[in-house]
Amino acid sequence: MSTIINCSTVYAHMSPHDAVNAARDDGYAAVEFWWPFDLAVPAPDEVSAFCDLFDDSLGLYAMNLWGGDMAAGQRGVLDTDGLPAGHLEAVSQIASATGLKCSNVLLGRSGELTDLQVQRLTEITAQLELSGVRALIEPLSGMSDYPITDPWQAEELAQQTGAGVLADFYHFAANGVDVDAWLTDVEAGRVSLPAHVQIADFPGRGAPGTGGVPLRSWVERLRAAGYAGEVAGEWTL
Repeated sequence: MSTIINCSTVYAHMSPHDAVNAARDDGYAAVEFWWPFDLAVPAPDEVSAFCDLFDDSLGLYAMNLWGGDMAAGQRGVLDTDGLPAGHLEAVSQIASATGLKCSNVLLGRSGELTDLQVQRLTEITAQLELSGVRALIEPLSGMSDYPITDPWQAEELAQQTGAGVLADFYHFAANGVDVDAWLTDVEAGRVSLPAHVQIADFPGRGAPGTGGVPLRSWVERLRAAGYAGEVAGEWTL
């Protein structure tokens, strides 16, 4: 069901180097990462070392932008200081070296969505496009103050900014989203196909089959509706 794997969750206990090798050993030809550096603007040698992990046998498909102090609970900085100068340049360098296709842009825990977040996301989307990277909007769960929590909200913001929707079925299930209703809207053309898809079971965020949601059926409906992109396994072990 999954066509690529998220190294930051499935191989969370490993270094990026070991995680990429594990993904290759597990038969994947492409991977995704959360922001893989400690700093928003990593040193040039860190960027080069990360890019050197990828080759014709295994590519980098998706990577989150820096989301602030994630350990302290931040989920983006577009509501406060914005992305630091030099961050998108580092992303551009990674994209040029690896063929990175898309990047999840965390918005910040602002409660209601603000005009500043919309403006910054629009600007980031345009800058990423120059490097051939699609900006993604992901509805998140587990936080009452995150501004985007369902795919219809994400679609509205995507229409405003030019970004794409990241459909993470784990977050949909955790938030109580009526996934069948959303899929019906996708099938009818009332909302766009997602730009990227991630899966993990619910409850528990484990691999498919460890929870109780019909992941295979949901993915099959998206495929039948025309989704031809990757499906990333983003479960935890």
